[in-house]
Amino acid sequence: KQWYQRRVRGIVAAAQKGQTALKELMVWLGGLFSQEAYVTATRQSVAQCKGYSLEELKLQVSVHDAPVELDNNSFGISGLKLMGARHDTGKLKITEDIMSDLPYTRLSWVRQDDVKAIGKKITLPVYLNNMRTILVETLDFATDEEKFYERGVAILCTSLT
Repeated sequence: KQWYQRRVRGIVAAAQKGQTALKELMVWLGGLFSQEAYVTATRQSVAQCKGYSLEELKLQVSVHDAPVELDNNSFGISGLKLMGARHDTGKLKITEDIMSDLPYTRLSWVRQDDVKAIGKKITLPVYLNNMRTILVETLDFATDEEKFYERGVAILCTSLT
């Protein structure tokens, strides 16, 4: 209970400082009440800050082992789980492991005209939990492999059910 109260106080304090302070937070997406609303709010925030329409923005994702600096287009996510694959040197690879961590994930909203080609890619669903009943978003990852869909690879916001 105490950790939750501290977290709420931290989020409230950051919200009072404004948008730049919110960017400093690494958000555990699985701990939010509405994950879809958070993703939508990040898109709206970038669109408003840059003066773009929402339709001009495309979501890009990058995974890191340690926290990274976030620019005006980016937001940090922690605690995502990858089922049936692992992230290695910038690409997804099939694995026999049931679940692996995506420790620090950076979500960046970029103009579609500025999207960098990542070569061969796979679009994976992001679910709230391992029940896979609530779809939060889909994310594109670079890969050299096939059979992700056949193996049921997906991303989870939390491993809690």
